[in-house]
Amino acid sequence: MSTKKEHQLKRSGRPARAFEEVFAEHLDALFRTALRLCRGNDADAEDLLQDSALRAFISFDQLRDLSAARAWLFTILTRTHLNRVRSAGRRAEAALTDLDERAFEAALAEWIPMPSPAEEAERWQLGEQLAKALDQLQDELRGAVWLVDVEGFTQREAAGMQDVPEGTIASRLFRGRRQLRTALERPAREARIWRNQ
Repeated sequence: MSTKKEHQLKRSGRPARAFEEVFAEHLDALFRTALRLCRGNDADAEDLLQDSALRAFISFDQLRDLSAARAWLFTILTRTHLNRVRSAGRRAEAALTDLDERAFEAALAEWIPMPSPAEEAERWQLGEQLAKALDQLQDELRGAVWLVDVEGFTQREAAGMQDVPEGTIASRLFRGRRQLRTALERPAREARIWRNQ
């Protein structure tokens, strides 16, 4: 959000309108993450997003810098989810699970240029392997990898969202990425052997 736009929103004296604009700007990414947190259950994700929006609206006056709104909203979403999990008596680590295919494909598209049909088939297979490898990660490792590597948050922001020290996020990223690399090396070796036969 531009500095001029921030200034206009703050001076407008209409906090509801300002909140609406800020929230709408991040709605898609928030819903994707809510869906992940709720293990793909649309209704639960919508409830989580609605509860988070209400909490954010109530405390909107505490947001001093609108350029930090994305991290602030994701922090509220993540903490609202953790509070729900804790209050329901479930483990707090039941975080990010089933990979949203559209978000996954969008993330892959940034890394891989337009493929030929053969490359497209190989890309699809890689996506399947990566999704399977991510599913095998422990919840806290998957959550760190998702927030930093897919959603693009910094380690500091992810640490704040998960309410853990930054070093813990760094460790989870290291272990999660290492496990992903190990899980993906075997299929890559098998593909090279198959091609060379």
